[in-house]
Amino acid sequence: MTGRPRKTALLSSVFSGLGNQYASALSTGLGQFVVTATLARLLSPVDYGLFGLAAVYTGLATILSQFGVAAALVQRAELTPRFVRAGFTVSVLGGVLTAALVWITAPLAATLLGTTELTPIIRGLSLGFVIASLGFVAEGLSQRKLAWRRLMWVEVGAFFLGYAIPAIWMALAGYGVWALVGSALAQSFVRTVALLALEPHPKWPRIGPEIRELLRFGSGFTLARVFNYGAAQGDNLVVGRVLGVASLGYYSRAFKLMMILVTYFAAVITRVLFPIMSRLQDDRDRLRSTYLSGAAVLGLISAPLGAILVVLAPEFILVVLGPKWIPATVTFQILTAAIMLRNVYLMAYCLDGALGAMRRRTVRDGIYALAVLAGSLIGAQFGIVGVATGVVIAIALNYLIGAAMSLNLLKATWRQYASSQMPALLLGILTAAVAYAIRWGLLEAGAGPLVVLGVTGLVSLGVVGGLCLLRPSVLGWYGEVAVRHLVVALRARLAAMSPAS
Repeated sequence: MTGRPRKTALLSSVFSGLGNQYASALSTGLGQFVVTATLARLLSPVDYGLFGLAAVYTGLATILSQFGVAAALVQRAELTPRFVRAGFTVSVLGGVLTAALVWITAPLAATLLGTTELTPIIRGLSLGFVIASLGFVAEGLSQRKLAWRRLMWVEVGAFFLGYAIPAIWMALAGYGVWALVGSALAQSFVRTVALLALEPHPKWPRIGPEIRELLRFGSGFTLARVFNYGAAQGDNLVVGRVLGVASLGYYSRAFKLMMILVTYFAAVITRVLFPIMSRLQDDRDRLRSTYLSGAAVLGLISAPLGAILVVLAPEFILVVLGPKWIPATVTFQILTAAIMLRNVYLMAYCLDGALGAMRRRTVRDGIYALAVLAGSLIGAQFGIVGVATGVVIAIALNYLIGAAMSLNLLKATWRQYASSQMPALLLGILTAAVAYAIRWGLLEAGAGPLVVLGVTGLVSLGVVGGLCLLRPSVLGWYGEVAVRHLVVALRARLAAMSPAS
């Protein structure tokens, strides 16, 4: 019988994973800003609108092609070569069948989405299903082994070699929307090749009872992801169909910039915590502590960053995207105001996956998808700003439902949850006040957008960071616990690296 994971070993895995993943996130995040800023000056809102509308359809097909196989391999308590072979068989067959289905249905999808220009774009993106399917199992096995350094280099290499270089080259060459299509395929290819090279595994086809077991978990996981995808893309569908492709271009760029904070921050933490929490699924006390501490950390970092970006949105959009994207400013502010809620509710997904509670996730994501669609349709009467407002209301609803379900699973109280969240909320309000005062002073002094953006951001973060160092109690109990664990882990690593050891 397998014993409980040792606390020190798990802490080491958590902070090792976070360190490696954040090295990747910092590299790709900064690169993403540079590439986004460059492409925003080379491509038009219509190019982004067409790609975004095509992605509404192909993104849904992506979820169906994966069928939760990688997550099922991570979540399983015991894994044999037969399960690995079965998982690879399902992944490859799913990728090929999905690519064929999307290629055949592309004209119909384009008609339903409102423009026949989407047909070749959808068909081009369909090739990515076959490419990506070959790497699903290798990625799941790497996550299961907590091979964070390996995954870090895969993500960095795929971004720079597969996405950044081809996207900029094709945009400069005048390929328009095809710069986005080509770079998406190239990034998937580089990522898959790297995963297969770094995580060899049995690939001989396996048709047997293992497939049924993998699909049992994968079916619930996939249905939940379909609903979640509906929530993530429902607003894009409404904007593209009701307000037009150009409006979708502005909306999608505002959404993309906001999501960089999710993709390169919150998603890193939850990616690391999912396999860790899976190992703690039979130890509810430690699982509860991990959930609340993770929620606290996500909030404490998200709230100040979100507050600064809301205040500095006019300068941020102007400097990063350029003058032609100014109509996206208010939309970006509204979406970013809810960044803490969006990031923290990802902890519910970690918990669902760790415990295999897919039915709860499916119900929650179904409600979330309906809320996004309803909010977007009602808000569309007021343009993309109204859509963004409707989406934020849906995010708040999902945050509360996710917290309620998680607390029920963990036998935790709302008082404990509030203790993990209130410090972040107060820190966000304080940060917004500091940033607003500094920005106002610089604008009165006649400072330019770049100076206002840089000085306000750095000084605001410095003030808030200094306060946290001088008065750690502002972090709350769970925040202080997380910081203490971080300090202990860093000291242990430094001691292990010292020559005397």
